[in-house]
Amino acid sequence: MRSIANLLQPYNLKDFLDDNWTTKAVVIPSEGKKDFSHLFSWEKLNYLLNFHELKYPEIRLAIGGKVLDESANENLIKSCQSGATLIINEVHKLIPEIALFAAEIKSDFGYGNQVNAYCSWPEKQGFFSHYDTHEVFILQVDGIKQWYVFEDTIKCPLKDQKSSSFPPPETEAYLSCILHPGDVLYIPRGHWHYAVACEEPSLHLTLGIHCKTGIDFLEWLVSELREQSDWRKSLPLRTNPDSINANVNSLIAQLHRYANSKNLADEYSSYLDSLGKPVAKYSLPHQAGFNIFPCGVQTKFRIPKFQRVRIHELSDGGGYKIVVAGKEVSLRGVTAKFTDNLFSTEFFTGEDVMDWLPDYDWEIDVVPLLSKLVVEGIIFVG
Repeated sequence: MRSIANLLQPYNLKDFLDDNWTTKAVVIPSEGKKDFSHLFSWEKLNYLLNFHELKYPEIRLAIGGKVLDESANENLIKSCQSGATLIINEVHKLIPEIALFAAEIKSDFGYGNQVNAYCSWPEKQGFFSHYDTHEVFILQVDGIKQWYVFEDTIKCPLKDQKSSSFPPPETEAYLSCILHPGDVLYIPRGHWHYAVACEEPSLHLTLGIHCKTGIDFLEWLVSELREQSDWRKSLPLRTNPDSINANVNSLIAQLHRYANSKNLADEYSSYLDSLGKPVAKYSLPHQAGFNIFPCGVQTKFRIPKFQRVRIHELSDGGGYKIVVAGKEVSLRGVTAKFTDNLFSTEFFTGEDVMDWLPDYDWEIDVVPLLSKLVVEGIIFVG
């Protein structure tokens, strides 16, 4: 988990996972060892505002604990002058550096994430005390901001259990801190918090980690059971309580048999992997089948970064199935050495593949094999 370790330095990753993850907020001063200017800056903020037609609610404003309506976006400068916090959602979809950062974090954690940008003004409060329904990392980019974090009042809130439906805690904040550029603040899901910029404008990124829950697993399981007619049948009429009880008990027994006949944990893990999409999905003209081998056997190929790959031997032992980013590609006749080497290096050439598959002919075997992987987006040219 190199990416999260780098984000947390100089705090030890194991200590963080043991003492803080999902349970307790912690502030991590940079101590001059990191900053986030390579990810975001005032210049990049202005670039987004000047050259992207951002629409509400992807760009919005908040002040005094209230998110302003769409009309406030008509004059962003006036709203900022009045002290409204400016929020741009999902900047990982707009800025390549943040996209790579988010993809690496996602690869390490194994769950989806989102990065939002916040621009706040001195001594003005955008949001009152609230909690988020996902894990939160605050990355202070510029300026200074005071944060207050309180205990949770509902354990592990789900996405539809918003803080607006519950009263905030009456206890004092258990963590009060001032973030300087390069500092990181971690806030667990459900922990109430608010912040106020100090004597200068503040710019920070919020990294939200959307972990799956047991409820998410059950919802996936329900989607699997929907394919079976026994689970779609109407339950008996309730004129006879014994009949419906017997039917429900029968379904429970059937569910036990279904669970015992499958490796549900592995299937669910594969499903989660299928949700992952690469940062770069397109590589034209190669994916359209053109100019795949510009240098012949010397052509260089690369593996898209930060993808979770699963490799399964085919049932007849005649090759392997590669599962990555929701795609499945079966390669017949290849060896374990080939699949191991393919995903253990970032770059390789056609000559490398010939070494991995010494019994293969370049034109007859390797060219069609690599072409298939390129067209499917499993590997890129160059």
